[in-house]
Amino acid sequence: MSGVQDWMLDFAEYVRELLPEELAEPFLALARPAIRLSIAEKGATTVGRLGGLPRLPEGMPWPRAGDGGPAMQFLAELDCVALAAYESDIDLPAEGTLLFFATWDCTAAQVVPLPPGAVRVPEREVPLRGEARVFPEVPLAAVTEPSWPDLGHPAVLDAFGSLDAARELVWDRMVYADAENLDDEDPDIGDGGETFAWELELYDQRRKRPGPQHQVGGYSDALQSPVETAAASAAGLRPDDPGFAAEASQWVNLLQLDEDNGMIFGDGGILIFGIRRDRLAARDFSQVFPYVQGH
Repeated sequence: MSGVQDWMLDFAEYVRELLPEELAEPFLALARPAIRLSIAEKGATTVGRLGGLPRLPEGMPWPRAGDGGPAMQFLAELDCVALAAYESDIDLPAEGTLLFFATWDCTAAQVVPLPPGAVRVPEREVPLRGEARVFPEVPLAAVTEPSWPDLGHPAVLDAFGSLDAARELVWDRMVYADAENLDDEDPDIGDGGETFAWELELYDQRRKRPGPQHQVGGYSDALQSPVETAAASAAGLRPDDPGFAAEASQWVNLLQLDEDNGMIFGDGGILIFGIRRDRLAARDFSQVFPYVQGH
């Protein structure tokens, strides 16, 4: 298995045990590295934080929704230099800091990039009132792990030609994680098998670290629709429009925040900061797409 990245080794072995080569390889080609974030234990390397005060530079106004709208809540900070030590599938800045803000209802969001060496004010008056609040400050640690698309993701359509084909050939395929469950005559049918989709769920549950699932890059959690298709729809396109798939493919998950540290996003949901690849490459964070997925 030479040439397989460290983050991919265990996942690739697992998938190849369950699927024949002609299906395993196109599925594995869909995998993307994601930086999983969790509350850092004492002594761990940190890559950012949740909550606290944003410590904006002198003269930089506190982000607000629209022109003079309500002040946004500060949610997270990412240290781009620290994150550069972890592989992901998105073109993050190699230096500087990213600050993430959103309104209490997550209908508006802003990402503030700070260049390296920016002089930041430790304390300043917090212009928050009403629904907004300041969350406790906690450090974040990171690890690179594999992520894969849900069945409805546009990348699946590209890989298998149609969602029906992907469902029949891969997601609904009966597989066996234990060789003792194999039927001697036909390894694809018999008692004791589960669908490949279910085995993926079990794998995900086993490798997940305790606590909320924060993430940079990779496939975000799609409780309903993927952020990519939601962003394309928000741009005014319909799924049957010729440019829908192309527009969806331009969007990536910059940061996914799970409910944690007093932050609540809808009904047990997650908040995703989506951004177009071209804007990320240009370091233009002025038009992020806030997307909440709830249960």
